[in-house]
Amino acid sequence: MIFSLEIHYIVWALLGVALLLSLVWVVWYNRRSMRLLRFMKVDERTRRYLYPEDLPSVSILVFANDDEQWLNKYLPTIMQQKYPKPFEVIVLDDASADGTKDLVGEMMAYYDHLKIVAVPDHTRALSRKKLAVMLGIKAAEHDVVLTTNANCQVHSDRWLMAMMRNFGPGVDVVLGYSHFAHSEDDRFGKNYRIFDDMTTSMQWLLSAINGKPYRGTSDNLAYRKELFYKNKGFSKSLDMKWGDDDVFVSEIATARNTRLEILPASFMSSHYDDLPHAFSTLKSRRDFTSHFVKHKTQFRTQALMSLVYYLRLAAIAGAVALAYTNLAVIAIAVFILLFTWLPSMLVTFRNCYLLHLPLLLFSTPVMVLIRPIVNCYYKIKGLFTRKNNYTSIM
Repeated sequence: MIFSLEIHYIVWALLGVALLLSLVWVVWYNRRSMRLLRFMKVDERTRRYLYPEDLPSVSILVFANDDEQWLNKYLPTIMQQKYPKPFEVIVLDDASADGTKDLVGEMMAYYDHLKIVAVPDHTRALSRKKLAVMLGIKAAEHDVVLTTNANCQVHSDRWLMAMMRNFGPGVDVVLGYSHFAHSEDDRFGKNYRIFDDMTTSMQWLLSAINGKPYRGTSDNLAYRKELFYKNKGFSKSLDMKWGDDDVFVSEIATARNTRLEILPASFMSSHYDDLPHAFSTLKSRRDFTSHFVKHKTQFRTQALMSLVYYLRLAAIAGAVALAYTNLAVIAIAVFILLFTWLPSMLVTFRNCYLLHLPLLLFSTPVMVLIRPIVNCYYKIKGLFTRKNNYTSIM
């Protein structure tokens, strides 16, 4: 009888802990979404932006490596931006073996503000991407540069204006948003890739909103040349192949000199022939460079909340295992699960909508459960591929 009474108390204690942890999870998960929603719908409208006549001239750097097909599709949308001030587009040709050079040459006959900069093929001791950007900045005529990639699609002819309107006094860096073109992904694991894209974006977007910018995306990133030179370019991370948009942004971006542009007209999407492979490659790179950024609060909070999520499941499983014949315990356990899952599904649905991602709903509980496991896999994988992230100048 005493043993049964002890089991009784343990079961209800476990259910109480599970309910408390569920409440913590739901409040945190919903609060993050509401912060992004408020920024997009309220804060964004109250900010001061430049008038059209005050917009800066800008040089757009488009990195390309055997990207003839993407340049043919998406470069014209960049060239035809509606912008009241002078702008130039510089294609950074990283020793492409396809028809990139010829294609750009043909387009230059129609667009007098289009240029091409060739990245020397024999240079292998430096990051190819960083070298290309450095050469592009050196060739740029204007004081503001905006970086993107050949496989990125602009969805509005107001994209350039939306990004540049932020360069008021004191603003040196503008972070734009970009996402994978998930609509082209029909492979196994698509929902996970969407969920991970959404979660990762929420991390760095919210960190920037909270005044702690630590990364951007090379698909859609703008900054002043003066700040680039003041930081001595990529010199602090020149031994790394990657980091041109996160480690570098972490070095130059502050709460005062940085703005986040989240107007839908400023969004971009990146296209790949094999999106699952590209996703895996880029996730490995991000996992490596995340160790070198200055603000890690979002990573730690995410890890803590993942632990809370697992502890909640463990408490529920323990209570049910100890009293699996008790219908009241089963009913309460189901209630606690639904109490967490339903808000999580709705918040994920809303986040995907705000970030123009394919909408997720019922798969959310599974995605939340497996993402920490997948992240651990990439961390372990990174231990064995660490050397691949460095140039030969180490």
